[in-house]
Amino acid sequence: MNNKDLVIMSVLTAFLSSIIVFICLDISNGNFDNLADWFGALGSIGAILAVIYQVHKQREEFLDANQKDGEVCLKAYRDMSGYKLKHWIVNTGKSVEGYRFIGFVAEKDIEALLNGSKGAEVAVQFFGNVPYYDVESNLESLVPAGQSEKIELDITMLKSFFDRKTVYIVYKGLSGDFYTKKVTIKY
Repeated sequence: MNNKDLVIMSVLTAFLSSIIVFICLDISNGNFDNLADWFGALGSIGAILAVIYQVHKQREEFLDANQKDGEVCLKAYRDMSGYKLKHWIVNTGKSVEGYRFIGFVAEKDIEALLNGSKGAEVAVQFFGNVPYYDVESNLESLVPAGQSEKIELDITMLKSFFDRKTVYIVYKGLSGDFYTKKVTIKY
């Protein structure tokens, strides 16, 4: 349980305990006239608590059913022309989500991009061996467990463009969440 649940349980326990004490005091004084009123009040309180619990559970189920998440996948391999890298994103959430490839980001710039202090101008995409900044990639709408188009890139071009051996592949969902994968260039 989190702190919010503990506070709610404590208040409810104290409230119900005080009602039970008042009922016991009435019974011990021989006053049975108010007994039906007390039980009616307890039933009303129980009904209100049941409704609150049901709404809370339905909200949790709704949020769970509409969960949005993604996982960036990659595959490095070698063919006759050299080392290649393929990357794509898989919708691991439970609802349809749109994803956009943002680009490759240097390790020194990834936190700034994710925090919003730097825009897409730190992300680079390569078209025909030419780097481009701030490119609007196509939006791909993916069903749960669906995967985007696989994008292939020559690793030597990536290595020559970035001065460090670690870069991040960055995708962004329509919900505004970023999905990244750290790539260490070994070739």
